[in-house]
Amino acid sequence: MPKKLHVVFLADLQNHSEREVCMGAAEYAAERADWSFDPWASMDSRSDKVSSEDLLGVDGILATEPGLRALGMFRFRTRTPRIYFLADRQHRGAPYVSLDEVATGEMAAEHLLTRGYPELAFVGSSSMLWSQMRGRAFAAHGKKAGVLARKFELPLDQLPVFWSPRAAKRQHDLEQIVTALRKPCGIFAANDVIACFVLQAAREKGYRVPEDIGVLGVDDDPVPNAAAGLSISSIHPPFREVGLRAAELLGDLLKGAKNCSHVRIAPVRVVVRTSTDVFVTNDPLLSKAQRYIEERRQGRILVGELTRALGTNAVTLGKHFQRTLDVGIREYIEKRRLEYATVQLRLGKMNVDEVTDACGFSSASYFSRVYKRVTGNSPGRVRGRTS
Repeated sequence: MPKKLHVVFLADLQNHSEREVCMGAAEYAAERADWSFDPWASMDSRSDKVSSEDLLGVDGILATEPGLRALGMFRFRTRTPRIYFLADRQHRGAPYVSLDEVATGEMAAEHLLTRGYPELAFVGSSSMLWSQMRGRAFAAHGKKAGVLARKFELPLDQLPVFWSPRAAKRQHDLEQIVTALRKPCGIFAANDVIACFVLQAAREKGYRVPEDIGVLGVDDDPVPNAAAGLSISSIHPPFREVGLRAAELLGDLLKGAKNCSHVRIAPVRVVVRTSTDVFVTNDPLLSKAQRYIEERRQGRILVGELTRALGTNAVTLGKHFQRTLDVGIREYIEKRRLEYATVQLRLGKMNVDEVTDACGFSSASYFSRVYKRVTGNSPGRVRGRTS
């Protein structure tokens, strides 16, 4: 029986994102009869912590940057094929798979703007490049929409991006931030852990969530949701897809490929929960209309049905949309339906024809024309988008 290739997954398996990436890589490995897939907790503090010598007989490595950095000079001494995942930057001679942090920041801004927050703010870490990239993209997208986002980027000793016992200093700094913001304000936190801390600070100061302060995180991590005591809206990154693509690239390297591409994967969607589950407006009729549309945007929405449900007429409701949102009713409905279609395309579970049916469009050709006119991209390109 031929010897199996020993593939090591080297990461902090206590971390939600890295554990999810591991699941994706494991799914790929399960289909490879010639692989022996071996997850190692590189950041573990036990006495049997991984050392560079342990990796000398390994055939391939999937690793985070901190995972290999913890092994000192190993990454420079070995020619073992390796792929970085969740990488912040390019690495000479080593392909990587990362999240599209620009798309993540843009998605956050678009969500909070769609929810009607007239003020935007970003709270993140000055010590983490991925946080800085998300913050820049968030601010740039807000600026395009005419909203200047305030940015608060703190070092790790003031704002840990993961769990830390330094609660008193963190709480004090975040309470000062939320107090200084004009309300209502939509806050984009660099990840769900920071979102949890921001929510705790906002509620401690007596602000209503989501009416005064809306909070959006990243990771779709269940632990911060539980710790916050209030469900956090979160951008769902395709962590398992990152693991799958990283394992595929490593498979190519192990077959002798010389030029493996670098891959960036866009976020999937915003999972809306209590922390942003509101449409911020002083117009009660408009708020009801937005809620009605949001609950039904996976199908065809007729203006007549909408106005009958609200007990009004198209002319009156149209004036409310135009005055507050500077958009017509049909245009608004179309935009929300296409956003739902985009989520289905990014999930990749349905082809374009199936998305057309699921979203209530009459034909795939009509859907494609409308989608390209509004978004500038074809549905097929969005469904398979990586860069």
